[in-house]
Amino acid sequence: AEKEYGKDFESILSSRMREPFWIIDIPLENREFYDRESDSEPGVLEDMDLIYPEGFGEGLSGGEREFLQERIRERIKRKGQSEEQFKWILAYSSKGLAPSAGFGIGIERLTRYICGLKRIEDTHPFPKTPGKLSL
Repeated sequence: AEKEYGKDFESILSSRMREPFWIIDIPLENREFYDRESDSEPGVLEDMDLIYPEGFGEGLSGGEREFLQERIRERIKRKGQSEEQFKWILAYSSKGLAPSAGFGIGIERLTRYICGLKRIEDTHPFPKTPGKLSL
């Protein structure tokens, strides 16, 4: 999608679609070192995003996490980050990590989509908007 629509592909596709859709086959360089690279498709992550249509944007993001220490170490290096910065995860991974996966869903984003609200602030009874007092 990025090759065809550019860096802003999520917004472009969200605006054009009329139903929620999934983005998969996310390139390795687009995410962090802890996202698991596919064994069958090198350079592609085992991640996914649910995108709401009609310009509402991302609603959910998730995927598998890397659990092999050597792959974690390699990805930290490829990202140009220091092992010192992530020594805690390298220490845990030296003992062996269990394979895991998960996702995060934005409840406010889901509410905004279901209710057709223009602004995320409208999903809160008392939004915390910088520069505004809400009483």
